[in-house]
Amino acid sequence: MMEENEKPIPLKYFLPEISPYRPIKATCPSCAANTTYSSHIRLNTSNGSVYLRSYQCQSCGTLKNSDASHPKGARVALEEKCECSGQYRRDKNIFCPSCNYRQKKENKSEDKVYATPEEMQELKKRHGTEELSAE
Repeated sequence: MMEENEKPIPLKYFLPEISPYRPIKATCPSCAANTTYSSHIRLNTSNGSVYLRSYQCQSCGTLKNSDASHPKGARVALEEKCECSGQYRRDKNIFCPSCNYRQKKENKSEDKVYATPEEMQELKKRHGTEELSAE
């Protein structure tokens, strides 16, 4: 049981697991900024459907959409850098792009830009079930 003054520990959420039909519309408890998070946007064109997947800069929190893919697995990072020089990723816990609330040491750049099907399944298991560490 939680003590009366104790705040609940937030859970981790990952962009690939947030439904485009039920996006997370979050109001930051720290700065009151409103942000909508979704895994992707589907555009229907005369050449077929295009999926723009969501990525978040791991430095400043800016959100970006891209249709980039990867031949070795699911793309989880873009080669293109953010204006702040941070890396856009979708396999890290989301955080407030205004004040960086929920940003932790795991929100960092990495060399690997794709994930295997097994790694994507692991994200699915962690999404909304794993507590955000205090670090």
